[in-house]
Amino acid sequence: MRDAIREAMQERYTRDQPVLTIEQYFQGVTYAKGDFADRFGKIRNRFEVIMKGWVEDSVLMLDEHFIYQNGDISHRLWQIKILADSQYQGQAHDVIGLATGASQGNTFNWTYEMNLPIRGFNWRVKFDDWLFLQENGQILNIARVSKWGLALGTLTFHFSKDHSLISSSSLEKLQHQGVEPGKEP
Repeated sequence: MRDAIREAMQERYTRDQPVLTIEQYFQGVTYAKGDFADRFGKIRNRFEVIMKGWVEDSVLMLDEHFIYQNGDISHRLWQIKILADSQYQGQAHDVIGLATGASQGNTFNWTYEMNLPIRGFNWRVKFDDWLFLQENGQILNIARVSKWGLALGTLTFHFSKDHSLISSSSLEKLQHQGVEPGKEP
């Protein structure tokens, strides 16, 4: 299945510009803003993200801090192994098994299963995550979320190197938690 997706990506995205190399794009501090819409299109949650990325021994470390509209904060540290031929494998504390990804042209596709807390329960859900690097340097990220093959909804993010994507209250909240967005780990 993964090979079929890779072949389709090569046919569709190989020539698309600018080229997205995630270990280069996510170096340093990156900001994101997004929402989750259920399968009926109703927005169920909004969030902002500040992440720091760096590479150690061919592994992209991506330290993510999420600030949700209800005030909750969550944290995820991705360890993404950079493989040959634009392939990737990643792990995080709430990811089940290995996440697998591939990059072609301006596109990165990433699939994984995750334990996602929903209304006091952990749901095992699947993500089919697509990132598209835009000419303005931002990334549009669209992730389809499903359980047992049934669509639960769609996550939509915008990533940028510009902190104007993030509200000052979110920046202050993270700084109060000891997260300094401008500082490298």
